[in-house]
Amino acid sequence: MFLKFPDKKQEIFENYETPDPVRIEKAIKFIRKYFGEVKGLDILDCGISKGGVSDRLATEGSNCFGVDINLRDIKGVKIIQADLNKEIPEFGIDFDVIFAGEIIEHLFDDRKFIRDCYKSLKSKSILIVTTPNLVSLVNRLLMLFGAMPMSSHAAAPFHYHVYNRNAIKKLLEEEGFKILKATSSYLLGNLFTKIPGIGKIFGFLGDVFPTLGDQLIIFARKD
Repeated sequence: MFLKFPDKKQEIFENYETPDPVRIEKAIKFIRKYFGEVKGLDILDCGISKGGVSDRLATEGSNCFGVDINLRDIKGVKIIQADLNKEIPEFGIDFDVIFAGEIIEHLFDDRKFIRDCYKSLKSKSILIVTTPNLVSLVNRLLMLFGAMPMSSHAAAPFHYHVYNRNAIKKLLEEEGFKILKATSSYLLGNLFTKIPGIGKIFGFLGDVFPTLGDQLIIFARKD
């Protein structure tokens, strides 16, 4: 997705595709609400992998761009192969939206990445960051029974940072962003989100109890 090592574990990691659609839907819904019209928006998808946000919005007239450590070919999206540990590559424009889905925890210097995002955004534009929640309800239950949380280094060896809601908000605010909304994806893992009807309930609970959801979703504005 965004960094490279020569070992087999990293090879598997590079081909990882986040399976849950909930955080993607919440991100797209917020973009629609904030801008009203998505046609003509300049959108950057950092760690695009196999798509999700940018490819969806490209079909509606957004100008979509992506960055990934692997060479990707996604219809409607201009992708540059690059390592985000170094910098966000130059596309020749500033962006209305930067979507950074499940990548910040994997980068060596998370603060530098946030600064790079700030510099790459237009004024009053938005950064959307999603990242595993260290203190999700699932992780609290795991620790209650003596197990390591899923987002810890022991369970996810390529996670170099862990966050709760306050920690990721503080990082963004310290780098000049205004937090517009800080929510989460869903409660109790994505198993229930795949069950028709019931899945929407657990996604709704991620908004009701944002500190307990599996992935944090932070919407921040560059002022």
